[in-house]
Amino acid sequence: MDGFRAEKPAIIIGAGGSVGRRIRRAWRATGHSHMTVGRGVDADLRWDLTGPPPPFDAARGAGIVVLAGVTPASGGDLADNLRLARAGIEAARAWGAAHVFVASSSAVYGPTPPIPVDEDAPLNASSPYAAAKIEVECETVAKDVTALRIANVAGASQPFLAIRAGGHAKLDRFADADAPMRSFIGPVSLASCFARLCDLAASGRDFPPVLNIASARPIRMIDIFAAAGVTPDRPAASKDAIAHANLATKRLAELWDVPDHDAEALWDEVRATDEGAYP
Repeated sequence: MDGFRAEKPAIIIGAGGSVGRRIRRAWRATGHSHMTVGRGVDADLRWDLTGPPPPFDAARGAGIVVLAGVTPASGGDLADNLRLARAGIEAARAWGAAHVFVASSSAVYGPTPPIPVDEDAPLNASSPYAAAKIEVECETVAKDVTALRIANVAGASQPFLAIRAGGHAKLDRFADADAPMRSFIGPVSLASCFARLCDLAASGRDFPPVLNIASARPIRMIDIFAAAGVTPDRPAASKDAIAHANLATKRLAELWDVPDHDAEALWDEVRATDEGAYP
């Protein structure tokens, strides 16, 4: 993979959440040119995604990631995900951006087989959040838009949150000794991926309508506990528990050098992007 870097900054709309803050810390550490749009006082462009967007000359010809959204953890109306995505896309077009990447989620697949699934796998509205993200994908299809089905982000998802909360952490026990297993991506890697996609967009690259965003191999969740020196309680999994959520990354590998991380590497990226890790 070539090391091309465009002259345009990578731009994120909605970088005030847990994932967005970690990405910004990673970019500051690497010196990658970036700008943010959001409600916070530290945003490069202040805008709350309501009403017409302010002018933003820096976005012309740039790649833009719309990270703004509502999750079960953040609270709020999950149906608002569609409004936020549309607002971000319309703003990007008004600014003359080259391409828009809209954050979706691996949740749209529901439970997967142990073998990782590619972007052509059927979608499964197995939860209200998955249904909301599927709606976003279906209602924003366009040549200049790519939905990013992002895997669990280390440090901003389970089991990282439970481990850091302390107490008696729990991990479901399945008949399959490798389960539960998930695709993850570290926040440093996610920042690198976003930067690469935005650079390629600024260079005029075409993109598929959907991309899985994850490290190359799924990871057993018990290994994440072990890497943290924690032994969880192992109650039997309920019938609704998800054993596997595993994503294939062949399509992504055509655009970016996908890392092949283990649990230790994920923890390294979490610690590297903790609050206070970078000035």
